[in-house]
Amino acid sequence: MASEHLETRGRRRRSDAESNFARIVAAAGELLQLDPDTSVDEIAAAAAVSRATVYRHFRSRLELVAAARQHVREVTDANETDALRPPGELSSTGPVPLDVTEVLNKVPPHLLGDQIVSEARRLAGVTSVAAYLVDIDGTALLRLAGSEEFPQRIPLTLGVGPEIPREGLPPLRAHLAEELPGSVVAPMLLRGRAVGVLLAVDAPEARLAEIARQAGAALSLANGYTDVFDDVRRRKETSAAAEIQQNLLPPRIARIAGGLLAGNVLPGYDIGGDWFDYIENRDGAWLGIADSKGRGTTAAAIGGVALGAFRAKRRIGATMAEAMTGIDETIRALEVDGAFVNAVIGRWHGPSSTFRWITAGHQSPLLISGGEVIELGDDREYEALGLGAPGRTFEVSERRLKPEELLLLVSDGVLEREVAGGGHFGIDGVRALVADRTGPLRAPALVRELSDALMSASEDVLEDDATLVAFSPSSPE
Repeated sequence: MASEHLETRGRRRRSDAESNFARIVAAAGELLQLDPDTSVDEIAAAAAVSRATVYRHFRSRLELVAAARQHVREVTDANETDALRPPGELSSTGPVPLDVTEVLNKVPPHLLGDQIVSEARRLAGVTSVAAYLVDIDGTALLRLAGSEEFPQRIPLTLGVGPEIPREGLPPLRAHLAEELPGSVVAPMLLRGRAVGVLLAVDAPEARLAEIARQAGAALSLANGYTDVFDDVRRRKETSAAAEIQQNLLPPRIARIAGGLLAGNVLPGYDIGGDWFDYIENRDGAWLGIADSKGRGTTAAAIGGVALGAFRAKRRIGATMAEAMTGIDETIRALEVDGAFVNAVIGRWHGPSSTFRWITAGHQSPLLISGGEVIELGDDREYEALGLGAPGRTFEVSERRLKPEELLLLVSDGVLEREVAGGGHFGIDGVRALVADRTGPLRAPALVRELSDALMSASEDVLEDDATLVAFSPSSPE
């Protein structure tokens, strides 16, 4: 009996190992095809395994890439040399199918979606093509242009705002393969995230993927010249405050030196007093999160002015303390009785893996490490900006982050979200989500899963903006 038990357990372990191997190779093939610089960490996250598990199967990244190339050759109908390019070959293997500069110069911006579909039909040799964008709360694909035989709306909860992270692409393909099994999907990728997808029937995948890559850049550049894309991304009318907010926010997902950032503001269509911001400069990557007094247009106005002060100081090379002082003085000068802004301003320095920050009247940054959620509070915490003593000074706190740790910034709307049965979501809600999760956790997945948890915590609508910013350091290869 004992020998049979050991044999059964051994078979189960072999089965698990084979399943992990298959998932790793499939995820690597998917991600490397889209971005030859994809890291082992990103592949591990997409395969839902640890980095250590990847290296149990492959001695090096090169060995993994070789296995992924072989896998793609075995499963693709497309040209094998186009299916997966080795690291370092970032240029196209043939002529660029869609010249972004030429398209933007010759095609009216509001017709760009139709032009992308036309180019896909011509170059991929198919008739049934549709272009989709992600709605602003990340819960559906909405058709921008193309064949009406494709659905107008495809429910899909994978986005972080109107963008899909790279680790969301394998489940995206799986979902579309189930819902639209006769379709080929090509994400419109830009700087590590998908801003939309192309769907086509019987298209050569490699060719369609190349068109989609160029389309992603073209759509992003043309977005400032037309309302058509924003119209498609909105399922309903936003409030005036929320519209201001949406136009102030940066892209929801960004790769920076030494890490990956993701942020979002819920509910997206209403309220409008919160913001988050980030930018990468020579002195590191700046990030900030803020929650303004009140709700609606007054809160949006206060928040917009605070964000303007933050960016103005940043753009003249100010220190974090000077930036905080600039926001504080700006809010005090407003003719709004009792105006204030809760804020955290931080800066990430990739070479030293160090995060520095200042907290003013806001929830301190949260560190997720080893399955635990830790508040990074100390005695360097200040009253909200606009309150407290005029002319005060600010000191900077700092923390060195390990590759497996995550940083999370949240607004009051996250902590004070009412939950079914009474009480609030709070930090305990974050702890519960982290404790229940298995496998590696990256910034976009954390933001998406926390967003889902907040929305499902109660049937009641959010009464305040809930803002989330997550950062996950990269692991050295």
